[in-house]
Amino acid sequence: MVRIQNFTRSFASNKALDDISLSVAQGEMVALIGASGSGKSTLLRHICGIMAGDKGCGSIAVMGRMVQQCGCIERDVRKTRTGIGMIFQQFNLVNRLQVLTNVMLGALGRIPLWRSALHLFPKDIRHLALESLARVGIVEKAFQRASTLSGGQQQRAAIARALVQKAKVLLADEPIASLDPESSRRVMEILAEINKKEGMTVLVSLHQVDYAIRYCPRTIALKQGRIVYDGPSGALTPALLRELYGAACEEMFSETIGKSDKAHTHLAELTRTLNPIAA
Repeated sequence: MVRIQNFTRSFASNKALDDISLSVAQGEMVALIGASGSGKSTLLRHICGIMAGDKGCGSIAVMGRMVQQCGCIERDVRKTRTGIGMIFQQFNLVNRLQVLTNVMLGALGRIPLWRSALHLFPKDIRHLALESLARVGIVEKAFQRASTLSGGQQQRAAIARALVQKAKVLLADEPIASLDPESSRRVMEILAEINKKEGMTVLVSLHQVDYAIRYCPRTIALKQGRIVYDGPSGALTPALLRELYGAACEEMFSETIGKSDKAHTHLAELTRTLNPIAA
């Protein structure tokens, strides 16, 4: 569903993405982890064709369709984007509109422009939006302004919008970074459920390694724009993370891998629970 080959993106003399190659199969749920500035968000934005890579460097294809190659975004990228859902840390809802309207906007690629401009959505889209809101547990908020929702509720509305879009690939850029632990857990559970029940391919960037271990079978770790680990999430022990990230590990995963033995034990127990053979 996602194939990246020898992809590089530079900002001045700094390589935000440095010769990245990876593939994600249909139905996988994959975590991207790394410190701030490691390239996680940059990579997701290039996958959906928001940004172009360096001239002459690599290619990105999604669902078998080329998104960009050699530094040029394909002319028909909009067609490919209709199958790519994107969830941002900032939610990207229109605050003054009803939650239901925000969710129905996910169908923009399937309806005439005049209908969306006048908010005249077909009945089937309206029904699908209400159904999607019910799936993420906030259907009772459908007729409220988006600005009245909590952060966790707004993120769930953004997920519902991706369901209405009927996305095949879902890219989530640190969707729980600004949420409290309970809201974070709920959002990750919804993403995992969609992945399992819909067979949707999910690629989610995370700052908290414990969420990657708990919800994503596979993790790709980035450091300074390069892939330094690509494998089972259950193998991400504190020792391996320190080997990969050194001192930055303490800050990156402070919720799980602090200096206390209690934090170390927490992740070790979680690793054994999810991957008893490796443990």
